[in-house]
Amino acid sequence: MKTIPHCLECGIPVSWGVHLFSRRIYGHCLCIKDQCMIQESGATGQVVDLYLGLKALGIPVVLRHYDGKQFADIALPDQLYVKVKGPCSQGRNQITSDLFGNIESGGRRLITVLISHSTLENPVTFELALKEIAKICRKLVKKKVVTGMKFSFSPTQWQ
Repeated sequence: MKTIPHCLECGIPVSWGVHLFSRRIYGHCLCIKDQCMIQESGATGQVVDLYLGLKALGIPVVLRHYDGKQFADIALPDQLYVKVKGPCSQGRNQITSDLFGNIESGGRRLITVLISHSTLENPVTFELALKEIAKICRKLVKKKVVTGMKFSFSPTQWQ
């Protein structure tokens, strides 16, 4: 018995034809609706690859996020923004030290990751950037879940 492929983005079952086409074009299984969403987003190939890589790792990111003030190519809304910039010459050792910076947005502190297209074009530096961003996202998601737990129990439940 064959297993039924499911969309990486929304989890719905997809036909084998759609699955094969999606794997050939995007490298991941996506339904037609999500393929159209990615195509219509206007994101570059490198941004889409990074986005799908993070989704494959289970990170709940969104593509082409706008918070009312600024756009982000990829975002963990209200926590982390990833922006891909034009070409820039960086050494391999500089990538992790130059990736992260903090900015203020609407009085909230956001982590902004600035990555050059050239970093995402090289498979070695792409994997390094993907792992570092995933590590930060996991910490942010874990922190949000842990801090949210204290409000989910009433004082009588704590006793």
